[in-house]
Amino acid sequence: MSRPRDPKKLEEVEQAAVRLFARRGYHSTSMREIARELGMNQSSLYHYFKSKEEILFKLMNDAMDDALLILEGICASELSPEKKLNKVLGFYTRYYTKEQERETLLVNEMNSLGKRAREVLIEKQRRYVHLIRSLLVDLKDAGLMKEIHPTVAAFAFFGMVHYSIKWYRRDGEVDVEALAQSFVEIFTRGILGHSEETDTPGTNVHARVAFGHPRE
Repeated sequence: MSRPRDPKKLEEVEQAAVRLFARRGYHSTSMREIARELGMNQSSLYHYFKSKEEILFKLMNDAMDDALLILEGICASELSPEKKLNKVLGFYTRYYTKEQERETLLVNEMNSLGKRAREVLIEKQRRYVHLIRSLLVDLKDAGLMKEIHPTVAAFAFFGMVHYSIKWYRRDGEVDVEALAQSFVEIFTRGILGHSEETDTPGTNVHARVAFGHPRE
């Protein structure tokens, strides 16, 4: 009978792996180096994970599960579609940037996993897209959104957030909260501001630019 795994040590192993994968890259990091980072024997590391790929999958899977739990809770709430969308977009941006190292693995290392592991994560990615797309469909059906295909809009948002791993730094001049607010503004309101050419009396210019006029 195998001895139980210490939850605290398990978390330490995961954190060490994240650091090394982010610093050296997944393929350039070995189980021996992870053990050395932790100051433990390699045999002890195998008590927690059978392989480097198992570590990678758990890091990715846990990150997706944590985010989906919150996102699905927002979508199941009694909020209006507009408020749901704002909350979902804001949360996803904050979560993605705060968990930047783990989320970078999802973007860069998916193909490093075996077929079965990839299928599990791809199915969860579809759930992410479905959540955003469903909110956009609700807005479009209510006449609150421009004539933009909801699938195109959903992937545009994910592209905007995911590409931030290439340039965003948490210690830079833009903090996580400001980044989240900016992404929500750009996505829901568009980059066009108030102008005499687009504004008309009695009309909310932001609502018109972002979502179009409500149906009569």
